[in-house]
Amino acid sequence: MKNAEIVIGLLAGVALLAAIAQRAGLPYAAVLVLGGLVLGVIPGIPRIHLDPQLVLLGFLPPLVYATAFQAASYNLRPNLVHILTLATGLVLLTVVVVAAAGRAVAGLPWVSAFVLGALAAPTDPVSASSVMRDVGAPERVVAILEGESLINDGTGLAAFQVAVVAAGGGISVGSGVLRFIAISVGGAAVGLVAGWVLVRLRRRLDEPSLEIVLGLLAAFGSYVAAYAIGWSGVLAAVTAGLYAGRHAEDISSAGTRLNVEPFWDALTFVLESMLFLLIGLQLPSIVSGLHGSVGTGILDGAVIVAVVFAVRGAWMATLRVMPPAVGRTIAAVVERLPGAGRLATSAGEPLSGRELTVLGFSGMRGSLSLAGALSIPLLVSHHAFAARDQVIFLVYIVVIGTLVLPSLMLETVVRRLGLAGEDELRRLDLEARTRIVHAGLARLDELGPESGVPQDTIDRLRALLELRLERLDAQRRRDGAGPGDGSGDGSAQADLDAAVHRLRREVIGAERQALAELRERRRVPAQVLARIQRDIDLDEIRLH
Repeated sequence: MKNAEIVIGLLAGVALLAAIAQRAGLPYAAVLVLGGLVLGVIPGIPRIHLDPQLVLLGFLPPLVYATAFQAASYNLRPNLVHILTLATGLVLLTVVVVAAAGRAVAGLPWVSAFVLGALAAPTDPVSASSVMRDVGAPERVVAILEGESLINDGTGLAAFQVAVVAAGGGISVGSGVLRFIAISVGGAAVGLVAGWVLVRLRRRLDEPSLEIVLGLLAAFGSYVAAYAIGWSGVLAAVTAGLYAGRHAEDISSAGTRLNVEPFWDALTFVLESMLFLLIGLQLPSIVSGLHGSVGTGILDGAVIVAVVFAVRGAWMATLRVMPPAVGRTIAAVVERLPGAGRLATSAGEPLSGRELTVLGFSGMRGSLSLAGALSIPLLVSHHAFAARDQVIFLVYIVVIGTLVLPSLMLETVVRRLGLAGEDELRRLDLEARTRIVHAGLARLDELGPESGVPQDTIDRLRALLELRLERLDAQRRRDGAGPGDGSGDGSAQADLDAAVHRLRREVIGAERQALAELRERRRVPAQVLARIQRDIDLDEIRLH
């Protein structure tokens, strides 16, 4: 029962801290990190000792697969050069510089220092991207940030894998570089195969439960297969998620996607949240294994945090003055890679100083760095891993330093730089919706006479689409984004919309009451009631 009690306690802690974050309007990741820290120092809280292999297999595959699957729909192509420079060059530079700092400041052995550098290098965009989307930051900045994280997760953890192997001895710098390349390329190849198989299987199915099972199988299967060969399981899961997510609209119905996507959202949230709490609960045992005092460890960690920010800031400054020819050269090289096709057609528009400032400030570390730290093996070649607790402690300090304060300040930074554009985002949303409705009307006019559908039905459908256009136009007039007939008409339309909104809420409330009465009578199958409940929920979602 002890394990069950631990799981229940973790879930309760996640629920409580997430609720506090929501009520306070704070990024949940920052609250969970601090909450885990507080729980770790409370006397009487049970101490948890995790098997490193359990962390690798239980947390990383679904986390990276879900992130890649959800981000696959973003158009990364125009920003591919920027993403590659951040996700490869910046990561590798960070690994080297942080390793040197860990050696000089904390006195870590070189191998342990490189493990620290590999875990401190990859970014976690969850908090940054959510905050920037809330304030309407430019979509290009958000796309670059999320695209960077997809690739640098694999790059950083591939370097981590090489460093752990090096801890066993018998590996030179040259062979380490070759092994890094093999680990990365091999992992991506395994993930591509897994994604291809998954897509072929899902084309023959349209059942949400089966698609969830197949997605989990692709995440864990690709990771385990690549890891068993000695390649990057993280890159395998990332590639499988990217491939499957890119084909999601072709292989799944809307109803299936509506059921599957919330599952991945919830799973990612639970796994990330539990990681933050787990490492907090392990802090007492980690602190007890430190060679020096806790204060010394915190100071060493603060220096590492400063180094991480300095390296990222210096890299952004370099990108600001990078000649356009360098970007065109990188794009040309990527185009010639096997299988790249037309992936990179240009070097992309240069990033402005304000965009680079926001990207530099958004280099937050999070759940993947923590998962990697917890997965450091206890023994390497029958010997204890050197300075394991010290490395984990420093990674935790890096996560706190790069996540908590920046996530709380990011909205202010974006607004001060003039990059917050809620009005622009709303205008683009209205334009996109209007274009979609016009496309529907045009297609209805093309097929209407020959569709075999009664004319009155066609007229009702056309009236529905035209009503949507009227509402979009009313919204545009209220936002000042288009011509209107005066403020009085806009106010009247707003009053009418509010009245319609109230009426629809009353209708939905009556439907829910009738559904509750049917449920109490128990004369309708539960499966039917569930479908009706889902339809009512969708109507309420559309209402909001």
